[in-house]
Amino acid sequence: MTSHTFECTYQLTGSEFATLHEELKKFGSYYFENRPKMAYENKKTDKITKYVCTILSQHGIIIYITLRETTPSTFVPMLIYRINPTRMIEGNKDNYVDVFHCNNALDIPQIANRLLNTISPNLPNIEICSLSRFDYCVNIKLESQQQVTDSIKLINQAFDPTSGYTQKIMFHTKSYKPKYPKTEATFLKSKRVEISFYNKRLQLQQEDLKDEWHEDILRAEFRCFKSYLNDLYKRFDINNITDFFEKSIEIGNYVIAYQLKKLKLDVMFRSSKSIESIIKNGTFKAKTKLDMLLLVEWVSSHKSLKRVIDTCSKSTVNKKLLSV
Repeated sequence: MTSHTFECTYQLTGSEFATLHEELKKFGSYYFENRPKMAYENKKTDKITKYVCTILSQHGIIIYITLRETTPSTFVPMLIYRINPTRMIEGNKDNYVDVFHCNNALDIPQIANRLLNTISPNLPNIEICSLSRFDYCVNIKLESQQQVTDSIKLINQAFDPTSGYTQKIMFHTKSYKPKYPKTEATFLKSKRVEISFYNKRLQLQQEDLKDEWHEDILRAEFRCFKSYLNDLYKRFDINNITDFFEKSIEIGNYVIAYQLKKLKLDVMFRSSKSIESIIKNGTFKAKTKLDMLLLVEWVSSHKSLKRVIDTCSKSTVNKKLLSV
């Protein structure tokens, strides 16, 4: 089981924020403020100011401090660590491809704390933070970019709109017709979990990151957010972030299997020709075999499973078969 990125948070006191703010300012351009923006989550009058520290970004750690204004004179300071464990490893800072094996998850706090202490002894250790996001990731090595593209297309086409997830789509600027992106297949469930399959090499090129491996990788990511993590904490009897790291393999196996099943993607994808071959070589009755072959031909003529579901009722399918 492998992972990629996680986030953890720690609520600061006013004095803790003041101390850290002064310490991080010494890093100059590596510590900057994002302009305040309106937040509509709770109150329309809320304002959030975010400070970003990138001095450790080459080691896979970005530090955020957010200030949520609760009244004109008070605010709540929150510290956020965004960490890529793979890039924390010495000599691995430019590795944007490999994922971190959960067998070594208990090493994460020690490595992260050591790096954090190099810039400030007042930064809280990982162990006392609250986990707010954890991404399980898998690199699927294919033979070509065309295979990666075809796989993404197939996953998008196989999406079942009755699964309870929302498929990420794009709108054409001219026709305004929705369509799914060619470079990724992403599915969301509220603010709980996000599953994404995307072209890793293309992502590196678009972000102008090093691509030394030159491999054709389909990256699968299972991004677990706070509300979903809360449920996982209960299911696996977890009390803190260290417990989560200790059980991260068991949790990951559950998350991936469960999410693929709910998405109805825990299946073997085959081409229509492969399916036809299986049917022809099967022991079905002649009439059943003919019906199945015609149904495969009919379904494969549609752009996606969603199109079949949207346009064809069960009675339509039966009528199609009876007309043979």
